[in-house]
Amino acid sequence: MQKFVRFLAPIALVFATFFTVVPAASALAAEPAAVAAPFGEQLDCVAGNNHAEIAAKFISRCKKGSIRREFPSDRLSRSLGQIYAGKQAGDRDDVKAWKLLNDKRFDK
Repeated sequence: MQKFVRFLAPIALVFATFFTVVPAASALAAEPAAVAAPFGEQLDCVAGNNHAEIAAKFISRCKKGSIRREFPSDRLSRSLGQIYAGKQAGDRDDVKAWKLLNDKRFDK
């Protein structure tokens, strides 16, 4: 009897593990989980929605590298909100920077 229990116990464990894991795995495959953005961070590539992001990081994430040839280098360390405020005030470099950030030619 002990040999029978020693033989059956691992098999029962395998079957129990198989039938509890497989339905859970198939449920995950059937319904993809939504990826949530960290608090306060946008994952889209619209400059108007990312005013808190630094221009250099936004360019690296959303724009082609060729934008850096024309982008005013002193504006790379500023946030998109600061660039937008400068554009509203009429600063020529900020106007150019904001225009390049919204130009579709440089989208990845």
